[in-house]
Amino acid sequence: MQLQCPQCDQPVKAEQINIQQMVALCDACSSVFDINLQRAKSKRRKVKRPPGLRILADDPLHLAFRTNFRLDKSENFSASAILSGVFSLVTLMMIGLYIAGEVPIFLPLVFALMALAALYSLATITYNQTHIWLDEHAIHIARRPLPAITQARQITLDGIESCSAEETAASRREGYDTPRYHVWAQYIDGGRKLISGDLTEDYASYIASQLNQQLYQDDVASAARLSDTQPEVHAARQTGDTFADRKHSSS
Repeated sequence: MQLQCPQCDQPVKAEQINIQQMVALCDACSSVFDINLQRAKSKRRKVKRPPGLRILADDPLHLAFRTNFRLDKSENFSASAILSGVFSLVTLMMIGLYIAGEVPIFLPLVFALMALAALYSLATITYNQTHIWLDEHAIHIARRPLPAITQARQITLDGIESCSAEETAASRREGYDTPRYHVWAQYIDGGRKLISGDLTEDYASYIASQLNQQLYQDDVASAARLSDTQPEVHAARQTGDTFADRKHSSS
């Protein structure tokens, strides 16, 4: 995605973008502008909060929700349910064979452990909540309270342009009766990272809108500092240094 100057609509070179400060310098008109502030204004639409989604904190934002999709439509839930049933049945059969002296003790134990693992996976799907929260450095995503196979992860805020909700390729291709969506972090360089997946549209849209509002609030604070960057920008132009190099060396 090519970043353009809001004053003259000319493309801005990559070396004139400062990711740490989230500001950029236009060579064509010498204007300095906040990157996210120009992009986020169009993203701040109000979306109604789904009843199953909780706001644990407003500033910084912290959201929590259990799976918002029908469990009978969840592939992970169906697979865990089937495996837990099969392994439990086989465990009972192995116990009977062990009592009869036909199999060694380790076989019932192995199948019992596999049944417990499938049941635990089932519990994490039905009981755990997805938590999404922000701090000054990153967006954090984790499944709580039961320890899950999927580890907590974080997405750095540096370079994020906005967050968006997008229908999954499988949902579009298969024409699901209830379309499924992913929430993405969109970066100014055109890249993106997955925040949360396999959601219904109302959940995905609300999460994206709340993240955008939080990011926009941060942009307002950074925009207030733009006047302080102007003398440094002109000095950089006179000495031939790039704006990004000077800002990076001063941070």
